[in-house]
Amino acid sequence: MDPAGGSNSDVAIVARLIGLVGDLEVEAALQLTSDALVLELPFRSDGGPRRMVGHEAHAFVRAMPKLFSQLRFRDVVIHGQVRSGRVVAEYRAEGITRAGRPYPNSYVAFFELRDGQVASWREYFNPTVVASAFPPAREPS
Repeated sequence: MDPAGGSNSDVAIVARLIGLVGDLEVEAALQLTSDALVLELPFRSDGGPRRMVGHEAHAFVRAMPKLFSQLRFRDVVIHGQVRSGRVVAEYRAEGITRAGRPYPNSYVAFFELRDGQVASWREYFNPTVVASAFPPAREPS
């Protein structure tokens, strides 16, 4: 058991998920999530959905290798479970987009696990960094 009274296995699953996503090993990462994964990005500001469920959430994760040529998560701190089945983590991204732009972002994420799988993933990040790394396409003049 971890100090917060939860399961070390839940903490290990979250740590593995963060590592796999950071390595752009998205199919392996998705094996750690439920089919009905709820992915929430409350600070998303590009016009896309801030809440995705199931197939839509998995498709979002699967698109990451199309967006990044490199991505690593550093300074990962897993705070453990705040209550049974919930894990809090902080991490920092060092990435390069497919367009060659830097992507240095910081995250705080809340995960809920059920039956050994990530069922909910709510991630807070700096939307200004996302906007700089992925500027909107200009319309031809």
